[in-house]
Amino acid sequence: MRIGILTFHRAVNYGAVLQAYALNKSIKDMGHDCDIIDYKCDKIENVVSPFAGFRNGDNWIKSFIQMFFRIRKNKAFNSFIKKYISLSEEEYTSNDIAKADNKYDCFFSGSDQVWNYACTDGDEAYFLDFVSDGKKKNAYAASFGFEKRPDYDKFDYEKLLDDFSGISVREESGKTLIKEFAGKDCRVVVDPTLLLSAKEWETVVGERPMKEDYIFVYNIREPKDLLNYAEQLSKKTGCKIINAKKSAEFFAKCSPADFMAWIYYSRYFVTNSFHGTVFSILFKKKFAIELDNGKSVNNRSKELLELVGITDRELDMNNIMYVENDIDYTQAARVLEEQKKEAIGFITECIAKAK
Repeated sequence: MRIGILTFHRAVNYGAVLQAYALNKSIKDMGHDCDIIDYKCDKIENVVSPFAGFRNGDNWIKSFIQMFFRIRKNKAFNSFIKKYISLSEEEYTSNDIAKADNKYDCFFSGSDQVWNYACTDGDEAYFLDFVSDGKKKNAYAASFGFEKRPDYDKFDYEKLLDDFSGISVREESGKTLIKEFAGKDCRVVVDPTLLLSAKEWETVVGERPMKEDYIFVYNIREPKDLLNYAEQLSKKTGCKIINAKKSAEFFAKCSPADFMAWIYYSRYFVTNSFHGTVFSILFKKKFAIELDNGKSVNNRSKELLELVGITDRELDMNNIMYVENDIDYTQAARVLEEQKKEAIGFITECIAKAK
């Protein structure tokens, strides 16, 4: 069958692009013809534009520097997508996305925060509103991006989700919200990045980025002690810090394949990111994570670590070298294999219903 996926593949974000690749590959490996639908959401296009700083009225020097870095980063992401992801032959916008309806036998929206009003500026295409036959409409690990509905959210969820054939979400909170908004039951499934094994991911890991041992630092959320911890770890080990937000070495090698290489070849990995947690587990890294930054808790990473039985990775300023403690990844591998089977089972059911 021909399967179409609608997700945030055009967001210049490592997690967004890698989860898109993983779901695309997983469905292709099941024997189906599968595309990521090359949909251009206006909000996302504006956010990732090299000229966003100028448009937002930011400091012109900062905007100028940002422009050059974004041009380089966008090019690196586009090269990765072209090499590894099966895109639809046509690009679509909200004006013509309906043309995709007859080109696919089954659709999946997700993963990522595809149902977050703020992320898309209310774009209903991610609810597959252009698909005429409800039995073709499914969601894989979709997310609302909130636990309590914000005032600005204007989506009519009951209407938009009414004729979906299969719905799965990536958080337990999403399951509760689906029941509240649409009166439907749904499943919680793993992030697409966990559908692939470490061996499968290794085929797209870039070359070792530097010869010396290094500490790779990747923070998405505002850090509290994370940067200080990395500094102290560097002093104790002599390893150079490569910071994904500051280091020239990272800017020079910043494609999604490079990003995975920075994690894969690191001596230590310090993060507060969910996908950083995912690849720490898959690549069996010596890693430290900041779950609580004093303002909020990274529940996605916390729940994943609890699920796989790894509960001693939260960074400890009083015991810097705890990161050297051995981790038993045996249980993690077993649990993730079970989760993968359940997720693939869900996808299989959705495709079967669309026939």
